Formats: sequence, C-alpha cells, structure tokens
Amino acid sequence: MDEIDYAPGMLAAIFAVTVRYRRPILAVALVLAVILAVGRRLSPWLDLILGNATFLATLLAYSLAALAWRRTRPAALLVKPEVRAFATEPSASQISMAVGLTFLASLMLGTGHLTGVGLFMVLPFLLLVGVGLHLAAGWRGVLVELRPYGVCQRDFTGSLTVPWEALAPGRPSRPAVNAATLALTYAQPELVRRRGILPLGRRLRIDNVHPWFIADTIRYYVDHPQHRAAIGEPAEYQRLWHALTSPPAGPVPGHAS
Repeated sequence: MDEIDYAPGMLAAIFAVTVRYRRPILAVALVLAVILAVGRRLSPWLDLILGNATFLATLLAYSLAALAWRRTRPAALLVKPEVRAFATEPSASQISMAVGLTFLASLMLGTGHLTGVGLFMVLPFLLLVGVGLHLAAGWRGVLVELRPYGVCQRDFTGSLTVPWEALAPGRPSRPAVNAATLALTYAQPELVRRRGILPLGRRLRIDNVHPWFIADTIRYYVDHPQHRAAIGEPAEYQRLWHALTSPPAGPVPGHAS
C-alpha cells in the first residue's frame, strides 16, 4: 500500500469528533437554525445580528466540508466484532455539508422576503426537502461494510449487498487517489442484491476512507476466500493490515498508474 499516508492533526481530531458526535451536532444545528430564522423576524435589529451569525455559521460549515473533502483520508476501517464487520466511518464532509445546508436554509428562509410567484414559491420547499435529505443521510451515515459473506453499502435510501462470489477475481483496481467512488466489477451480477433506491449502482461511495486502502482490502478478500470467515475480528484486522502493508514480491495487482 505504497504512497498512503495519514498524519493525524488538529483537523483530523475535529473530523473525528464530528463523526463520533454527528447526531447531536446535526440535532443542535437544526434547532439553532430554526431559532435563528424565527428570531430574525422579530425585529430589524435582530435580523441584522442573527443574519450575520447565520452567515458565519454557514461559511464555517462549508469550509469544514471542503477541508474534509480535500484531506488525506484515513487508511483504516472500524472493527465491529459485534456484527462481524470491518466498516468505513461516516463521512465528515457529508455531516458538515448537512450542517451548512441547514444554516443556509435558515439564512434564506429567515429573511421574510421570499415572496411572489414562480421560483420564489418553490425555493422554500426545495430548500426544506434538501435539508431533510442531507440531515437524514448525515444522521444514518453512508457506510461500506465488509462482512464474511460480502461487501455491503447502506444509506437512508437503500442498500447494496455484493457477495464475494459475485466479484471478479483481481478486482477492484485502485482508483484515482482522490476518488469519491469505487467501481465494482461483477463476475456473477445475478448474486447482487439491492433494496430501495441506491443511485450509485455498481459504485461504492468511499469519500470517508482512502480509495487505495479500501480497493486493496476488497481485492484481498476476493482473492483470498480462506480469510473471509474471520472478518470482523480484531486479530484478523491486524493480520490484514500486515498483509497489505508488507512489501509486495511483484507489481501490485490493480495498481492504477
């Protein structure tokens, strides 16, 4: 797994807190957004002060989302022995985006000036729908889970389950180092199970984990079925990490140059 580097720092700590306490953060953001929108309608003086505060909160949230998107993502998975899975953590950028959109909606809807016809009648509805969708996505989190029986991805709109036998040997290849999705290659697509609405189809959303790490991990279990049964155990995660970080004897399979 050459060229994967993850150096924890202050921003990494902020993102870790954002992910760990995402539900309280989203709930507080929603409550504050409502209070700010209502308060701005009480007087012109409050409108000016609270409007500026809402703008700054929106700017801060979107700035954190941009930093989270551009950061070097962690080459690590969560070990979940209680459900026998290795999983990605929820996306810090997705959570910050949800908070930013919530305050943006408060900023626009709290003015009291969105009157008229056409777009100005539809805009409040679209904003509220967008806020609801982003809050729901951030609340549940988009996770990729590796389980003894296959690869799973779920969010609030649906789920995708890909048995190991459905994946083509030697795949997936490493995507671009800044890739947000990972393409899967199916050998037996009839084994794949979908529920609900999952817009990515054959692609996994991986904006919360290093793209090469998750690609290497999935490919390892595709090509080494004897180790699948131990997925979810801490000892197996340590063995996997050693297997992926040991210098390869030859060219790395699927390495995108």
